Amino acid sequence: MKWDVLRDNVYSCITGSYKEGVTDLNTLGNLALLRIDRKTVTPPTGKLPGLTHAQRRAVRRFYSPYIRFLTKRYHRLYTAKSGRFYPEYMPEELFFMWIDRYFSDRDEAGYLDNKCYYYRLFSNIKQPELVAMRIGSTWLDGRLNPVSAQQVLVLAGSEPEIVVKQALNSQGGYGVSFISGSRLVSDFRKRMRGIRGDVVIQRPVKQHSLLAQLHPQSVNTMRIVSLLTKNKVKIYAAALKIGTGDSRTDNGCQGGVYCGIKPDGSLKDYGILDNGTVVERHPDLNYTFSGKRVPHFGRALSLVKKAHVFLGHFRLVSWDITIDEQGDAVLIEANLSLGGINDVQMCCGPLFGRDTKKILDEAMKGRRKVTTLL
Repeated sequence: MKWDVLRDNVYSCITGSYKEGVTDLNTLGNLALLRIDRKTVTPPTGKLPGLTHAQRRAVRRFYSPYIRFLTKRYHRLYTAKSGRFYPEYMPEELFFMWIDRYFSDRDEAGYLDNKCYYYRLFSNIKQPELVAMRIGSTWLDGRLNPVSAQQVLVLAGSEPEIVVKQALNSQGGYGVSFISGSRLVSDFRKRMRGIRGDVVIQRPVKQHSLLAQLHPQSVNTMRIVSLLTKNKVKIYAAALKIGTGDSRTDNGCQGGVYCGIKPDGSLKDYGILDNGTVVERHPDLNYTFSGKRVPHFGRALSLVKKAHVFLGHFRLVSWDITIDEQGDAVLIEANLSLGGINDVQMCCGPLFGRDTKKILDEAMKGRRKVTTLL
């Protein structure tokens, strides 16, 4: 094990956290992921109502073929927030430690999950317009031709606004900056001094007017979870992430709201904040989620199905998709591994629904019963 990987694992095991923008989560072992999820990621459950005896028995019966001792904290969390109990809820720590690890090649994700590669990997998919990128020590322009660093300054300075994104280890919107105004070039220089690795510079996406009504400051995106089988892509969950306050990003850890999307594109009746708070109205704009609709929802699903077929080493992917002002679906990010499922399950129900047992049978086949989920 490399020194930096060992260091990151020890740090996460001790602290229950990780260094944003630095730690490659794909290199963390199960114990480190367990500590992070329990201490940093999952909202506190101590004050939530307990499960009934019948509910606890149903959970034990459902998971007993796979896990010797299963924590009930996740079923308590999902049941309390959604108001509905299902034994099929997938505990997020089980998902991170075993299910996601089985369906996605994390070793390869450590290299391929790089936003610079998107423009080749998803060349047939609409994405934010590229201004320039730095990959390794090489600068490329929007047409992927090599240019000098000075030319990049000229390209950036010709834009009214740019979005600078750290291309690696940018979970939860970390490393995303919006730069505009008369000091754009100097602010861009300053921002680049804080990014050591790969970076992409893009034009901001102009979202569909109906999405902008939900929160105009941020580009509001759909989190869509899909599974690639031998001959098809199946959509398992879809939720809309809506920004709050002055935040330019919609991520839950930045204060955004997750709201489940029904098959017809309409929003469910309630949303979930990252701390687990349930809201029926937008915290700032005060509209109710019920009755709102995601425009051209079907186009987002079609984009996911088109993009996922090329990712045979990443059968389970969490996608961030928006709809632009032309009504086209636009790929913002593809989480090839370790896409969080707490918020999704709190607002959408069990991630794999009726297929949960089938998923567990495949991912846990041949393993001894897991004994660490106490």
